[in-house]
Amino acid sequence: MSLLFTQSWNVLPGSEDEYEHFISKSYIPRSNELGFNSVGGFYVMSGQGPRIISVKSVDTIQQLFTILASKEFEEIKSDLKALVSQYTSRVLVQKRKFGPEKYSIQEGVWKFNQYFDIRPGKEKCYDDFMENEFIPAIDKLDYVDFTREWNILIGGFSEVLLELTFKDPVDIGMFLGSEVFKELTHEMNQSCGENFNSKILKTTERFDKPRWFRL
Repeated sequence: MSLLFTQSWNVLPGSEDEYEHFISKSYIPRSNELGFNSVGGFYVMSGQGPRIISVKSVDTIQQLFTILASKEFEEIKSDLKALVSQYTSRVLVQKRKFGPEKYSIQEGVWKFNQYFDIRPGKEKCYDDFMENEFIPAIDKLDYVDFTREWNILIGGFSEVLLELTFKDPVDIGMFLGSEVFKELTHEMNQSCGENFNSKILKTTERFDKPRWFRL
């Protein structure tokens, strides 16, 4: 089951060159040495919050908390925060078992992420909606991949994140204008979800790919 740690921030004006050097020469390699697996970096093209998101995976929640409690991680975070503003972090745990076991490296893609809460007492209704309506409807569309359904365990203001992957922003626009999206959103609003918001993300291509990925 996938487990992600995300960090978000904005670059301080005037620190761009120093920031670029720090990310490539220090932040990424030092993070990987701690045991993180870099699986993506994203720009937030539409939606609230900081504009840059770094995504890392770990194997277990115990491994994650060991890393976060380490002196080395605190030093990396302190060095990063000297160059950025609005720093936030989240822990995401895969909610429903489907797709590949490992969360793979994301390159050259766009994301439409939808955040929301499940209404109290509507958990069974939500599960039925996802299994019988949402997932089958998305599976019929050949231009979108339902990548993951996440519980936001720590951080953020929402409970659930649905992660959809597209090859380009044109496909996102087609999806958002489709009757499928309108009907699914209306049904979820009416039956089991609340406090919706969303983001459109574009990959930054800034992460250290393992050797096997470059072969």
